[in-house]
Amino acid sequence: MNNDFYQDLNKLAKKNAVVLFGSTMDWLIPVSELAQSFELNFKLYNRSFKDLSIKDAAAAFENAIKPICPESLIIHIGENDLNLFKNNQTEFDTLYTNLIGTIKKSLPKARIGLVSLYNNCDSQIISEMNRHIKAVADSERCEFINIDNAKIWNPELSRQVISFVYNLGFENRAPIKKPLCETAKILYSYAYNSNLFQEELNNTSAVSA
Repeated sequence: MNNDFYQDLNKLAKKNAVVLFGSTMDWLIPVSELAQSFELNFKLYNRSFKDLSIKDAAAAFENAIKPICPESLIIHIGENDLNLFKNNQTEFDTLYTNLIGTIKKSLPKARIGLVSLYNNCDSQIISEMNRHIKAVADSERCEFINIDNAKIWNPELSRQVISFVYNLGFENRAPIKKPLCETAKILYSYAYNSNLFQEELNNTSAVSA
């Protein structure tokens, strides 16, 4: 998958969508099928990249995501950055914060959710990275989403919450924000139940052991 492929897809994309922006595991999530299955009344696009590093994330955003002006982004980056984090946590934090700054400069009204790394193996280095990701989320006023909860998330409950939110908006004739956390629950509960997290575990196990 590369920028040229996404640039072609972007010619067909609608603005004000929710975009999943992650690495290899996220790239495998069939977001269009999930959006259809859950009857989401907003567009949901996957703009993830195999082996994406935080070092390349800002450029990937500029080329593949910025042109479609999404309303929200769900960002799950870090599985390819454990060596960087182990050697230089400050650089990791700076790159992650700069990514958020790049997004906010281009899309000042966009909502952003930052997703932690899956830590089924109770890795100390992953736990520490997740604390740093949460700190970035807090400092940049982004939503933090704990992916470890994927094994207990209930997709059907998310369906009901999303339906309720939009029914409420229709009745009140008021604009309703897309339920970002509930959308993430749909994506990552699917990933957990489909064993897609094994891809992330394969990428992180050698570094985090």
